[in-house]
Amino acid sequence: MKDETLLFRIKFGLRIKQLRVEKEIDQAVLASNLNKDKQFINRYENEGANPRADIIQEIAKVLKLDSIDKLFDFRTLNEADIQRLFKKVKDHS
Repeated sequence: MKDETLLFRIKFGLRIKQLRVEKEIDQAVLASNLNKDKQFINRYENEGANPRADIIQEIAKVLKLDSIDKLFDFRTLNEADIQRLFKKVKDHS
């Protein structure tokens, strides 16, 4: 996998986590609302799982975002967190 692709996936997962925590929703609740298990959300947030378009739409809906674009606003993510997770995932792939 290209580094750019992995980096996008990492940022996307961290953004889900950031929004979820801001809205005080735990992984199990988000997963339940998506008819998935907690590990499904964990794979996005901690392993850079590949997001499908339908899941992206459902996540935005469950998080009550007024625009799906908010899922892709990576400006407030911590660069050190991004690099740490990128290295972890890359080392295990």
